[in-house]
Amino acid sequence: MTYTLQQELQIDTLAKEKVHSLHEQLNDRKSLLSDSQRDLLVRDLKRYQELLYQCRLNRQIEVR
Repeated sequence: MTYTLQQELQIDTLAKEKVHSLHEQLNDRKSLLSDSQRDLLVRDLKRYQELLYQCRLNRQIEVR
C-alpha cells in the first residue's frame, strides 16, 4: 500500500510521539512496572521503531 507524502509524514510524526511516550514510561523512576508490563512496553517500542524504519525505507525507495 502506498501513501502520499502527507500521510507518511503524519505516520512518522505519530510514531515518533508514541516512541517518545514509551521511552518515558520505561524510564520513569516513579512508577514500578511488573515484568509483563515492561515486556509489553518493550515489544510495543520495537514495533513502533520498526514502523519508523519501514517508513524511512519506503521514502528512500520512492525518491530514487
